[in-house]
Amino acid sequence: MASDWTLTADGQYYQAAGQVLLPVDGSGAAIIMMRPEGGIGSGFSAVEQGDPGVHAELDTTINFTALEPGDPTPDSASFTTITPPTTSTPGVWRLNLALHKGEQGADGDTVLDPNDFDSPVAGQILQVNSDVSAFELVAQRVPEVFYPGVVNNTASGNPNSTLAQINIPARPYARRVQGFGHTVVVGEAADVRVDLIARLNGETGGNIVGRCPGIAQTERLQLSPGRAAGLADTYDQIAANAAAVLYIRTERQAGTTTYTTSASVSQFEALVLPL
Repeated sequence: MASDWTLTADGQYYQAAGQVLLPVDGSGAAIIMMRPEGGIGSGFSAVEQGDPGVHAELDTTINFTALEPGDPTPDSASFTTITPPTTSTPGVWRLNLALHKGEQGADGDTVLDPNDFDSPVAGQILQVNSDVSAFELVAQRVPEVFYPGVVNNTASGNPNSTLAQINIPARPYARRVQGFGHTVVVGEAADVRVDLIARLNGETGGNIVGRCPGIAQTERLQLSPGRAAGLADTYDQIAANAAAVLYIRTERQAGTTTYTTSASVSQFEALVLPL
């Protein structure tokens, strides 16, 4: 300890000399100037030099208590000593915190009404709009299956034949069409070869969205959906708000004679998938 200050006889107090300056007009702050007994009043000297200290640390864990809104316990905060400080080791303290939860709010009374949106139509659903600023009503996109109203026989003497016509109504979104089905081709000579074909929007020149290549005179043909490799993505699609027709046909690929098919062993459908 280094100090110029002297103690009283009982060692309980430091002895000092000095003066008190009080402002004349009653405003401002009083000034107390002190110096060690017998010392020079050129400033304050240290009373005592304490032991060097270290920094304090707060534990990252908080003992938190959530009080219910009606709990009479007051909110509080205090610290618990986890590690007492030493001259070389920092002390560690943990916060104890108790706070009331917020009061339960009243139930809302908002009711969503279809007329809150422009021109609602039955079957529409809500979706977030393109700039993510609001909700909008849109048509619900669902896969659909359509069937022909009638399936035709193929009479002898026809190199090509439309077995079925499937009408596909318009929808407010783009769709992809796939043709499915089967029939049995009975060739009238060994050299005849017939394909089963699904054509979109054109009985003789429509885009082919399903096909089964024939092999020989008499065989069962199973229509497989899909388009040929390398074609545009829109090749087997229907545009939004457009209707379409799918034609299921048998078309002779080789041979000079004809063939027959029977509606009793033929079955077809159009699978329409939303995009």
